[in-house]
Amino acid sequence: MSHIIHEPLATKEKRTQNTLISIIIIIFGSILLSITTCAIINPARLYAGGVTGISQIILQFLGIIFKDGKWDAFNGYLSIANFILLLPFNILAFFKLSKKYAIYTSISTVVQTITMSFSSFWTSLEIFQTDDRLACVLVAGALVGISNGLMMRRGGTSGGIITLCQYLNLKKGKSVGFINIIISTAIVIVGSIISLITSTEIGAKAFGEAISTALYTLLCFVISSIILDHIHTSYNKVKVEVVTEDGERIAQELLNGFKHGLTITNDVVGAYTHSKKNILTIVIQTSEVSRYVKKIKELDEHCFITIIPIIRFNGNFNIQIIDK
Repeated sequence: MSHIIHEPLATKEKRTQNTLISIIIIIFGSILLSITTCAIINPARLYAGGVTGISQIILQFLGIIFKDGKWDAFNGYLSIANFILLLPFNILAFFKLSKKYAIYTSISTVVQTITMSFSSFWTSLEIFQTDDRLACVLVAGALVGISNGLMMRRGGTSGGIITLCQYLNLKKGKSVGFINIIISTAIVIVGSIISLITSTEIGAKAFGEAISTALYTLLCFVISSIILDHIHTSYNKVKVEVVTEDGERIAQELLNGFKHGLTITNDVVGAYTHSKKNILTIVIQTSEVSRYVKKIKELDEHCFITIIPIIRFNGNFNIQIIDK
């Protein structure tokens, strides 16, 4: 079971500065994400991930039912559909996660809605005019990964399914990756069915077009996920080991100043000096490494510190919500 801790900041001035930087980055990321959806993903008949992908599917179903099978008949309403579907997740974030996280995500929602409302303008720009579907996939996947990664590094997201994943991971210990796979798979399957229904081809050609839509959409998801993982590493875990002659004092200071527990191994002997030492073992997030190292070095400038990435662990852990 994981426990959520909201990490305090050192000074009001630093807090204000970081907040302004975060808001600017979230606005930029939201604009980039929305333009990518309107100008690249939608025209290429691909599907975005999360709530935006669900909005696309809902609007395309409406087009099939009410507009004689015209899958793109309601695309102009994507901003409205996206806004309506994001609202419940923003409310979830406000009451169940972090108020600052909810505010950042709400800012992203508003910016996405405004940007998407100019979808016809974005699609008219010559820079986005291409019939190369593979190029669209590569560019869209990269831009989606960059925009989401930048926002998540600052403690916000584009909202929707990511918020739900954060909640289930932090509160229930559910795997974010597993949830994303389920939702992404559902979007791909339903999107492929829509592609098959609305295809201008018949028989094998129509089936081939549906498979093409599925594969290109999956490729876009994979590219964006890889880039996101490389940018957003703040919640990754590392093991910090400290070899010191003053283990008890350092351990107490760390317990008083931080929210993670630690383990002390006593009476180890340095092979070079033959002096008795302690080893402190701590599991923390990568976003906390610099603060821990700075504090430990203040207490013992001669200590030896190793930092090791953790692939998986099992046990209690206090998760620090990023509060830039």
